[in-house]
Amino acid sequence: MPMMLSEKIKGLKVEKGEVALFYLGQAGFYIKTPDRNIVIDAYLTDAVERLFNFKRMIPAMITPDEVDADLFLSTHSHADHLDPDALPVLAKKSNMFFIGSPDCEELYRQNGIAEDRFCVLKPDQEWKAKNIRIKAIYANHGDLAPDAVGLLIDMQGIKLYHTGDTSFDPDKIRASLPADIDMMIAPINGQYGNLNASEACKLAGIINPKILIASHFWMFLEHVGEGGTGDPATFLKESKNLPGSMKAMVMAPGELLKYRR
Repeated sequence: MPMMLSEKIKGLKVEKGEVALFYLGQAGFYIKTPDRNIVIDAYLTDAVERLFNFKRMIPAMITPDEVDADLFLSTHSHADHLDPDALPVLAKKSNMFFIGSPDCEELYRQNGIAEDRFCVLKPDQEWKAKNIRIKAIYANHGDLAPDAVGLLIDMQGIKLYHTGDTSFDPDKIRASLPADIDMMIAPINGQYGNLNASEACKLAGIINPKILIASHFWMFLEHVGEGGTGDPATFLKESKNLPGSMKAMVMAPGELLKYRR
């Protein structure tokens, strides 16, 4: 019987100076450092189908019960980024601290998460703890989520930038980012106010991360637009215009990436 993803995550040893990423599908990632487990934008249930009739096309990689994380991050409150059906389960995990955009606060409170267990961040605001710094980065998701942010996660010098859901607004995005980004995660679906494959690559060309990872594809048929928008093959084709020093990646759900500077 194949090993469950939760077991792989638990059993994975991460060395000092190293970060491990597991792709959860959609915009979700499970990040493991030597001393922390971090989850960002994880869609873990069928909430979007229940609420909007968008059927899940990729099985959940992990259940809410199996999530064992110190930090649970959300770039905004949309159901595929802050899962409303998973949150009641996650809220009961007393060791978990929640960080999100301002529109996440209402959901935190509705689920009984005490004020000392969450933090909301506006662009350029930061949260710091031992061996980690999280900074909110400007995002433009339009009227769909005006409070949406990207998140920069600095793990002892390894910097991961998750754009969240955003359109192409490079000047404002770049303004609050440091120069040395290691990994950048960007949507490619080009629908509902998001970057398409070409725009994700153009933004990466400006930000210049070492690794660019595609996200926000294949989960919902409604996120596939005309002309291949949302197709990771199109993303890889567009990425050929990037500098040779930058690696573009399409990760399979459950796939592991280990990174060391």
